[in-house]
Amino acid sequence: MTEDTPSAAPTVDPSPALTAERPVEVQGTTMRIHELCIERPSIVAYLGKIAPEKQEIALVHALEVGITELIARRERFQR
Repeated sequence: MTEDTPSAAPTVDPSPALTAERPVEVQGTTMRIHELCIERPSIVAYLGKIAPEKQEIALVHALEVGITELIARRERFQR
């Protein structure tokens, strides 16, 4: 080890074997989805009607809308 090398261990991305245990992984300001299988007919039907090249952004938009609604519902029930 040289003098300019930090003594703390470097941050390393977990190996695929470790991340495979959890299909949804939240890391600070990002979220990763690994091999997630969704078997909800309404979700599959909705995304199936969207062009394949637009499905990813459609899924992100659906998550945004759904989470906004969930937050609003929780606020209403906490009153």
